[in-house]
Amino acid sequence: MRATRSRWGVALLVFAAAISIGPVNSSAQYTQQQPGKNMPEEKGEKGKGPQVNKAEEDAYKALYEARGGSPQTQIQLGEDFVAKFPESRYLSGVYSQLTSAYYAVGNEEKMFSAGEKAIQLSPDNVDALALLAMAIPRRVKAASPDAAQRLQQAETYGKHALEVIPTLPKPDTVDEAAFEKAKNDKLSMAHSGLGLIAIDHGKYEDARTELNQAVQLASSPDPVDYYLLANADTQTSYYNDAVAAYEKCAASGPLMAQCKARIESAKKDAATKLGR
Repeated sequence: MRATRSRWGVALLVFAAAISIGPVNSSAQYTQQQPGKNMPEEKGEKGKGPQVNKAEEDAYKALYEARGGSPQTQIQLGEDFVAKFPESRYLSGVYSQLTSAYYAVGNEEKMFSAGEKAIQLSPDNVDALALLAMAIPRRVKAASPDAAQRLQQAETYGKHALEVIPTLPKPDTVDEAAFEKAKNDKLSMAHSGLGLIAIDHGKYEDARTELNQAVQLASSPDPVDYYLLANADTQTSYYNDAVAAYEKCAASGPLMAQCKARIESAKKDAATKLGR
């Protein structure tokens, strides 16, 4: 089944800078590249010291500071940046931010394109890896000619995100609790995508494992994940767990009506069928 776009559209803008990697190497870092920081020096004429492209720095700073605001503004700033500075040292971070912004406005083709470019530039870019792992299974239609390829790609992204995120070093300036929260939210997104892929493949036990991780790790669990988890619970005869998951899904989110409609059926199953 294909889940609808959920609250992640807003949440991703909040976490867009939570965990990512710098655009000039493949070593995972904690934050999106901040303007003017952690970059190799560019030597000026006759070794006079660092040479700074002020226009590039100012443009990236404007985009970086817009990351919690309007996705349309981020898209405009990001696309302008790419057009003006196609060889920029910040390019992976720019594409990563564009990926989140395009997801927020529902433009999946541009989201896929931007995310893939971010990952091509920086293969360990966990912002793009986690987002695409979660978003591709939700947005790709099963009848699409490239659906199988897209799902395989999303699975690869999700698994790689799960490998990279636990290895992220905590900067000295970041609070331990905030660091763990940010990492867990990214891990939740990767598990969510892998869970939906497992459902698409009829692997419901695997789906339960992934989706339980998704809701347990998230600082604010996605109601869509509860809906998917409840469906996997039902398929594997965990009827009481399905009731609990449908009830949590019914409390908020885009699938409230569907979840409310399934609660009584799940309770009937729990009462009349041999479950686990």
